[in-house]
Amino acid sequence: MNGPDSDAFLSLAQHFDSPADYRGTFGWICGYSADAAFLDDALERFTQTTHAQRAFEGRVRIALILDPGNPAIPFADVPGIAHLPLLEARAKPFALLHAKVGLLGFRHETEPDHWLVRLIVSTGNWTRQTLEQSLDLAWCLDVSSDDVKGAHANVALPCADLAGAWSLLQWLSEFVDRRLLDGDSGGRMKESAHAREALAAWLSACVRAAAQTAPRFFDNRQASLLDQLPDKIKATGRAVRRNYLAMGSGFYEALIPDAIDESVPFEIRNALRTAGLLTGSSEVDLFVNPAGCQGIAAAVDAITAAGITVRAARTPSAVFQDGSGRSLHAKFLFSANSRAESTACSSPWLYLGSGNLTSQGFTRAAGAGGNLESGVVFDLPAMPWYADPKLPRRGAIENLLPVQWAEQLSSADEPSPGDGFPDRPDDYLAGPVAWLIWQGPDADGELIAPPPQAAEYLVLDANRIPCSKHGDGFIWPWERPRQVAVRWRGDDGRTRECLIPVIDSAGRIAGTPLPALNIEDAWWQLADFPLPPHVDDEDEHNDMENKAKRRSEESGGQQVPDSYPIRRMMELIESIAAKQTDLAPPDWPAWCARLEQTLLQAAGDCAVEAFVALGINPLSPLRARPFRPGFAESTDTEHGQRYDALLTRIENAWGVEALASIGDPT
Repeated sequence: MNGPDSDAFLSLAQHFDSPADYRGTFGWICGYSADAAFLDDALERFTQTTHAQRAFEGRVRIALILDPGNPAIPFADVPGIAHLPLLEARAKPFALLHAKVGLLGFRHETEPDHWLVRLIVSTGNWTRQTLEQSLDLAWCLDVSSDDVKGAHANVALPCADLAGAWSLLQWLSEFVDRRLLDGDSGGRMKESAHAREALAAWLSACVRAAAQTAPRFFDNRQASLLDQLPDKIKATGRAVRRNYLAMGSGFYEALIPDAIDESVPFEIRNALRTAGLLTGSSEVDLFVNPAGCQGIAAAVDAITAAGITVRAARTPSAVFQDGSGRSLHAKFLFSANSRAESTACSSPWLYLGSGNLTSQGFTRAAGAGGNLESGVVFDLPAMPWYADPKLPRRGAIENLLPVQWAEQLSSADEPSPGDGFPDRPDDYLAGPVAWLIWQGPDADGELIAPPPQAAEYLVLDANRIPCSKHGDGFIWPWERPRQVAVRWRGDDGRTRECLIPVIDSAGRIAGTPLPALNIEDAWWQLADFPLPPHVDDEDEHNDMENKAKRRSEESGGQQVPDSYPIRRMMELIESIAAKQTDLAPPDWPAWCARLEQTLLQAAGDCAVEAFVALGINPLSPLRARPFRPGFAESTDTEHGQRYDALLTRIENAWGVEALASIGDPT
């Protein structure tokens, strides 16, 4: 579902699209499962950068927490995603991690103080199957810095929803390995940490704006979804009895033949009647996937006899116009009043979320043997039950939900239980080391573990042979890898393996090789900041030979004057100064990372060699106060310390650290 003013139906991936003039900076996602195809698409929408650009950038954009039975998604497969493994020492306080929640942070491209935070609550997993095969629902809201600062009358409720989701994700993050997020190897790694801190600050502002408002979002850490449902419905402001209830789920548990009326669908119906939210004579429909409805298949006639009509879910043609059949995966409850004299429903409310209509999904708390679940309950405007071509597509219940009222199921339709619960791999658990640092040239170097020293483990080469150790490092006599496999013995005595990223000298996580840059190309990589540098393809970072040939042709093949490299370098320094003196503090860490990486790539340019031959340090003007922003003018501030430290590293890489400063009379 989209915002109320839109008539479009968005896919789950399209909910990651950046708003106009904004660009994604950092986000958190939790879910039962995910795959690389979906995540790569979502990240491209979120960051507005391609797979190749993100691989070149080498920084975390989204922290991903999945049920540990989900296979690991390596950083190199989806650049920008940090799939955080479960900490082996922490017992998870839930049966399955089943909640499907996303919190995304966006920053304005030209006004860095302006931000927007988005909450996504989904019934579907973060997978390609959700996009192509499932019937699922999603709910989304945005809150901006203008909303919060302006203290708009309606901002407290969406801020309360953000606060509830943020509380869940913060709690969940305590059970996973966050070392890749908390690491401090400089450059892009540090930039990722600052982006994460910025999102946390924006969410803190939302928490304050929420005050004591009760959220529509809820989870089952302390109480089951069913226990909380009546109060959530009453909080919509419509605490009236309805005469219709629809329920749908992607999974149902086995039903006891002699106790059909004690199953979860009947528990929900009875709880709503007891709370005064459903009439005793109400019509109740249960929507299922006839080709895979588990325990419902053998009990459909008994359920109908007990007062709940079983119906097949419908694929809304207004949403999926290709007519392709999809299987119900959405978990929803919908209730409203229906009157014979009216075509519209009245006082409608809707629950959608992750909780299937099972005991583990809906009637148990996570800490009492249930899955970790979440959802949202909200009211809907009065609208027709059936679609009308003269009305907006979103203006009818049968277009919003996978429902139909023309047919009901019986045993004569031969509904099928479907496939059983699939086998899952071993839990994805944190290893003794979360990443390794590359030391040496582009090839024939060492892989060093960050402090503190971890327990014993092996690093495997491309042939899965353990690498030789050299002190605290592992010898790697090939080109720098983006990721490597490590092997260790777990707390349970079992041998385990996982892939971990390699961090390069620029602090890039699993970064693709850095091309050499000339001075002109270095500036173009800096000029569009804070937008990412343009990268067309992994094999086309920079065509140095063609550019050099083109410059030669433009000069008629004549010798370039000796003064030309000097002029090129000074133009670069002046451009850097003009750019960075206009930056705001929130962008400074990202700028420093971009500046250091870019100038390191330009270390081999002939202009650098010309200054070395003259015995002059061309970077020295950048240390002067007029060449840097006021908030980083001196080492009295963290921003100034960061800037001076990166200049020192660049000077060392260029071999100019001991040379005279420009304007030095000596």
